[in-house]
Amino acid sequence: MNKKLTKGDIILFRAEDDWLSRAIAWFTQSDVSHAAMAYSEDSIVELGARGVSVDKVDVSEGEGIYVMRLVPEMDSAPLIAAADVYLNAGVRYDYPDLFILAGLLIYKRIPPTRDVLHISNKILTVCGFMLDEMIQHALLHHTDQAMVCSEFVFHIFYDCGDDYRIQIKNGCIWKGDMTEETDGTLRLFDSLSPENINADFFPDHTALPEDGNASFAQENTQQLAQILYEALCQAESLPDTDSIFQNGDSSAKFSQTVSAAEKFLSKLKYFMELVKCDLPVEAMFITPGDLAYHAVNLEKQGECSLKRI
Repeated sequence: MNKKLTKGDIILFRAEDDWLSRAIAWFTQSDVSHAAMAYSEDSIVELGARGVSVDKVDVSEGEGIYVMRLVPEMDSAPLIAAADVYLNAGVRYDYPDLFILAGLLIYKRIPPTRDVLHISNKILTVCGFMLDEMIQHALLHHTDQAMVCSEFVFHIFYDCGDDYRIQIKNGCIWKGDMTEETDGTLRLFDSLSPENINADFFPDHTALPEDGNASFAQENTQQLAQILYEALCQAESLPDTDSIFQNGDSSAKFSQTVSAAEKFLSKLKYFMELVKCDLPVEAMFITPGDLAYHAVNLEKQGECSLKRI
């Protein structure tokens, strides 16, 4: 492909060999783990640990990327303007990487073994602590913007109106058909109480633990992702009879996990209201794999390498 980027191109980075990427790949069956957008012929705009930033890039070497483009091709000016809104606002708020695993655990089907539920419960619980911290920060600083996950690109296109919005069909979570029954698996979302998820949520300011559990979890995302990935892979090789629903020890562990999922979604809904985010909850968990393989109005332009300089 042409070694120059075109403004508005979507840049999808191939998954790195780390545990978070492996766990996300298990759910999404994809080979990409991060998304950015071309800001100019030699720069990209992205959401990362530093918040929203523009970085100069070299497209002759570095990490493997896919370049995607909206079809039909649209004027890039509104996309750059939408990105500038976030840049000029100085937004430095990034959803913890662990959130994408929490969303996938809730909305995707998982094998209900004791080990899978145990680590799922832990991930959902620590993400709940993170949300407590984020809610308190938003209340204190009157936050009116929110960057959600590494799927910043999706929101840039969404902000530009209907003609620009990326259309996801049968995606990993959003606009996907997730009701199909699968032997040996369950979807936590099907077990939640809609009235509780949709109820007005008032945060418990005492919920954040004194020992900094949320910060600890952010520092140990890779460890939690590794345990989850190993539990999921092990469960794949076990017979359905190893399911908690077959061996009679389902009630306590399953109810704990469902409760953690319910609290997480309730807090997330409240946080989105605080930061005036009008996207549906499911859109918080758009994955790079959705942009690569489930977007009907994105077309792959080619593959190349990219290095930030």
